[in-house]
Amino acid sequence: MNPQYLELTAQASTSHWAWTIAFFLWFVGLSGMALFLNVWLKSRRVFWIAGGAAIAGTLLVLSHLGRPLNLPVAAFHALTQWSFNFSSWMFIGICLLAVLCIAVVLEGLLIRCGRAAQVEIPAVRWANGVLGVAATAYSGFLLTEAAGVPLWNTTAVPVLWIFSGLACAVGAAEILAAAGKLEGGHPSWLPGTAWGVHAGEVFVLFAFLQSALSGTPGAAAGAQTLLSGGASLLFWLGAVGLGIVLPCLCGLVRHGRTAAVIGGLAAVIGALALRASVLFAGYFDPVIM
Repeated sequence: MNPQYLELTAQASTSHWAWTIAFFLWFVGLSGMALFLNVWLKSRRVFWIAGGAAIAGTLLVLSHLGRPLNLPVAAFHALTQWSFNFSSWMFIGICLLAVLCIAVVLEGLLIRCGRAAQVEIPAVRWANGVLGVAATAYSGFLLTEAAGVPLWNTTAVPVLWIFSGLACAVGAAEILAAAGKLEGGHPSWLPGTAWGVHAGEVFVLFAFLQSALSGTPGAAAGAQTLLSGGASLLFWLGAVGLGIVLPCLCGLVRHGRTAAVIGGLAAVIGALALRASVLFAGYFDPVIM
């Protein structure tokens, strides 16, 4: 067996997905779950944040393609020949993100033109909310389909992304409410929702780590990287400290605007840190030759 072949199968190395993908996962989670949360908030400002995040996330994932200019040509040929690869998570995701972007752009144009008020159309809010949850779940399923990275090959990832994205969206809403920019004031149910979401996130995160530690060597190596390896600082300080502990501590301060802003900002940053740390801790399963 020659050395070149051995180099091609060095599957103990990390996955090396860049920050571009981490930001893509973060933008999609923020957008999707903010649209879902906005079913009840009925806020135009939350809608603008969600819409901007949806477009930014889609542009990021398109920029990550090797030849992004080939995408319009491939889409045109697929339409003319009516040939679609629905077995590809990437294809399904691109279609889902495209529909989400079109929906938020059209809704945004209607709001800007004054022809429709987003807060007055429950059906539109629900449709966008469903699209948002689907896009957030897709961003998790995209990781579960990565061949040879067992840390990600679990259905806990999409569920974790949904809870984390919702915590991020709640954090953004708390910042707006504390600044007096959230239409309708500060909903009384928002702090309790934040506590419930963080509790769910902790439970799913524990299940994710426990499953990885008791899984294959590659999954266990990835979990160890999160807990005590190269991604541990980002995980413990960012995902856990900023994303869960600090928002919960700030939630203990009643009627404190500064605490609400700090807690909300920490939840937003923590959601990014969680995605980045899980992404960077992905290890390929070792191959026994």
